[in-house]
Amino acid sequence: MALSQLTIFGAGLIGGSIALAARKNGVAQRIIVIDRDETTELDTDGKWRSAAHETKIWLKTSSLTVLCIPVRAIVELLPGMLHDSDHPITDCGSTKEAIALSVKNHPKRGLFVAGHPMAGSPRGGLKNASEELYKNCRWLLCPENSDESSTSLVRQFVESLGAHVIELNAKEHDSAVAITSHVPQVLASVLSVQAAAHQATEAAGPGYASATRVAGGAEEIWRDIFETNGPRVGEALLEIAERIKKLGTELSEAKIEGTLESLSQARALHDPSAK
Repeated sequence: MALSQLTIFGAGLIGGSIALAARKNGVAQRIIVIDRDETTELDTDGKWRSAAHETKIWLKTSSLTVLCIPVRAIVELLPGMLHDSDHPITDCGSTKEAIALSVKNHPKRGLFVAGHPMAGSPRGGLKNASEELYKNCRWLLCPENSDESSTSLVRQFVESLGAHVIELNAKEHDSAVAITSHVPQVLASVLSVQAAAHQATEAAGPGYASATRVAGGAEEIWRDIFETNGPRVGEALLEIAERIKKLGTELSEAKIEGTLESLSQARALHDPSAK
């Protein structure tokens, strides 16, 4: 595909990587990135240049706009952006129901296609952006109440970055990412703090490194996630806590079979060929 103009709000890891991947794959003739009060253009030679004009002008001239900003900011800004735009808008927010609700009755609701790339890095920021970040990653789209033409354009855009599209509704999305993305962040962070409290990190090996790789996410991002998806994350944590407590009680009594069975079940899920 070749958009005449791709406009990205948010010049962090996610937005920066979209810009770089779009440039590499020839997705757009012009790539505009807006971050707070600064607007830049990513030229085909890979250089960033200052770009004038007000936000409304860029929205009007954009073939596709991508919001790579915190969820609460999307909720606040999306209604006005839809009002000022005549072309599709998508986002990369980590939760979807609150965003969908913010434009539920908007007259231009069909132009918005909710999205969420399942990609990232413990190291955020534009300096860590990569043109390969989305290669072969899952990119969740929630096209309920979106126009068919807008959905088609966003799907083509995502696939042009090298990602694989998975469609589900906003409720399904928030339930799924609670257990697969948000809970792992909490568990990894708690494990890191617990290990430090026991002064055990000097003896840590690769297993600990893998289990805590995502620990310590940026609070400005995770505050929005927990505020908009906290009940689901809480329910999942309590369910996991019950299982862990049961296994802990058994192990403290030298009963190991339950824990071994959990390992066996997990191994079968991750490697069906394993015996």
